[in-house]
Amino acid sequence: MTRASARTPVSLPPLIAEHDTWITLDPVVGCPADCAYCYLGAVGLRATKPFARVSPRELADMVRRYLYGRRAEVIDPLDDLTPLCLGNHTDMLMSPENRRATVEVLRELSRRVPPRTMVLITKAVLREDIVAEIDAIGWPVVWFFSQSLAHASGIPLEAGRTADLEGTLANARMVSASKNQHAVHFWRPFVRELHPDATGLETVVEALRTSGMRCSVLSGLRLGPGVPQDDVRLRTHLAATMRAGEGVTEVFDRERWGQLVRFGRRAEYPLYRHSSCALALVRSTREQLGTWNTTVFADRCTPCSCPAGQRRLCAGSTPPVGGLLDDPSELEARIARFLEIDHDHLLVDEARKQLHVDAAVSEFDYHTMLHALRGRYVVVARSIVWRRAWESGWPAAARRHAQDGSGNPFESMVP
Repeated sequence: MTRASARTPVSLPPLIAEHDTWITLDPVVGCPADCAYCYLGAVGLRATKPFARVSPRELADMVRRYLYGRRAEVIDPLDDLTPLCLGNHTDMLMSPENRRATVEVLRELSRRVPPRTMVLITKAVLREDIVAEIDAIGWPVVWFFSQSLAHASGIPLEAGRTADLEGTLANARMVSASKNQHAVHFWRPFVRELHPDATGLETVVEALRTSGMRCSVLSGLRLGPGVPQDDVRLRTHLAATMRAGEGVTEVFDRERWGQLVRFGRRAEYPLYRHSSCALALVRSTREQLGTWNTTVFADRCTPCSCPAGQRRLCAGSTPPVGGLLDDPSELEARIARFLEIDHDHLLVDEARKQLHVDAAVSEFDYHTMLHALRGRYVVVARSIVWRRAWESGWPAAARRHAQDGSGNPFESMVP
């Protein structure tokens, strides 16, 4: 794979970045697909030939230094459940070069880093040989298969070699037959124009369940900075959604969401709004960002379709006795050192399960704190310095809850 591109992107993402659910790795950038709603359009990386920035071995070395460097001040690398996610600024399965790079990156990581969950996100149709090669490496892999139903709706929002629904279901069947891999459906953007009627939605839920998908994670159409809202396809084919989006950061079909949750509960198929919930389900662990936290569970947890056993697992688990989370003073001191701020700018509110940071915090540092706290506390920062093309809903929701105790991220993001 070449390391140069005739087309210069607007900006390149960090090679390693801490997102809310996972740590992203971007050794390759540029996506051959051209999806109207994709944030890569705004940064000049949509409909471009992918190019490598570092070799798989160089990336693996960088990941090890990252995990054992400054981040280790608050998270022990040997006791860290944060997944790695490969390729947020490309589709790592949509070209021969990217597919080869995916396997090579996993192999190099397995030689330098203790095993941890790897997330792969794709719209492509998988090949059996790639699934087999990845399985042989032995790391747990969770595939997030992005499927909007645009093809089924006859709406031309996705150009390139993107899978239709049948291709996505075939991916899930292939992955679910492997030893170390799991399939999750990324349902995005979840907007009215792309959905069949209620009967059709119930049929889709059943097809997802029987294909081997472990669950679906739903996200709306994100708007605001970094999103190519001037794409003529959005204005033409999602006209009602775009009008509804004026003044909000995300448009989400609440009515169909309510129907879908009822179908999911009836079919015993989980439906979530947060990717962290899907990873908890797959790994049979407590969700790591705190959707179950008593401060926020009414709008982050209970509206979803989730198995009773998983809910009990999230509600009943406790951090190990004697760990960092059981020593508020040490917790404050470690986070203060990590953020390089005075100790008196931090406050652990044990009664409300909140950690207050009276400082401007980098987006990636904010997410590192989320991973360190494992949902035990809701993190409330004075402000967030954003570095991505889009903004996460976690910090804004935390501030609302801290201010009035009743913030509702679902309501705030949909008209």
